Amino acid sequence: MEAERVTMKRVTIRQVAREAGVSTQTVSRVLNERPDVAAETRKLVREVIARLDYEPSAIARSLVSRRTYTLGLITSDFTDYFFTQVFVGATEEARQHGYYFMLSSTEHNSEDEPECIRLLTQHHVAGILLARPGLQSDDDRVLRLLRGGVAVVAAVYHPPGAQLLTVDVDNVDGGSQATSCLLNNGHHRVAMIAGPARWRSVCDRATGYRAALEAAGIPYDPTLIVEGDWSYASGYRAMRQLLAGGCVFSALFAQNDRMAIGAIRALREAGRRVPDDVAVVGYDDIPVAEYCDPPLTTVHQPMQEVGRMATRLLIRAIESPGGLGEEVRLKAYLVRRDSCGTPVAS
Repeated sequence: MEAERVTMKRVTIRQVAREAGVSTQTVSRVLNERPDVAAETRKLVREVIARLDYEPSAIARSLVSRRTYTLGLITSDFTDYFFTQVFVGATEEARQHGYYFMLSSTEHNSEDEPECIRLLTQHHVAGILLARPGLQSDDDRVLRLLRGGVAVVAAVYHPPGAQLLTVDVDNVDGGSQATSCLLNNGHHRVAMIAGPARWRSVCDRATGYRAALEAAGIPYDPTLIVEGDWSYASGYRAMRQLLAGGCVFSALFAQNDRMAIGAIRALREAGRRVPDDVAVVGYDDIPVAEYCDPPLTTVHQPMQEVGRMATRLLIRAIESPGGLGEEVRLKAYLVRRDSCGTPVAS
């Protein structure tokens, strides 16, 4: 016997209007946040929309407003926790304003980005959110987008010379907080595993590291600095390198949690206890940090808020074009756990 087919009909704007006892124009004004609707009527229409589970057609909205409600998001790596959280915050914020994202990832290959931009612009996205570190010299592409009238906002990306809306974390302060935590615990020889040197966040965290040393009257020692690539394995190798080089240190600031966890493994294999022999502070506050052995002290970045703020600025640029570029810096904060040890008495 042939299975019964059930057809779910889409609720229309006419049904909403009929149920609310208003015109379709009034429903349209409510959907588009027009001010010329009485408060009581607006409340009634919204209640009917919610009860009927009405979803306005994106095509219809674009025909009325002469713009799409689609945004493009380009990132270098959706497997990275930071960029994943930026994406989560961005999509949540977009939905609240009736926008949706088309996603594209270059997977660390900068040569793919022109094609990503071309495809997004062919789909007439209203704006593009660039959520990546900007490892390549691609300022011209961004400037061409701006000149072409496409709204662009950058998250953790700072192309020099472009009047761009940018959202980032205050990594200078974050690096200073991480280092100061160790200094305040009585350590005077603080090693650092840095990320790739071309990243703006790496330079900023290193600046915070040096500023904290200077404030404590401790000279900077470049032999205590090793570069990693953000991975667990690179943190492990960097710590092995520090130990093999005979450097004297009692504390470590790793510029992300994965490298910190890799370094802790290398320390344990070398017979060094954390935090008794070497205190460790990471950066990012990834979910596994709380469950490490010992639990990892780290600097928490408001990653979802970066995505929300960047999307908010992007929608503002779409709906009220012509604004100037600005940079928003969000605050990071230290999450103290067992890996850093306990502060010494003043």
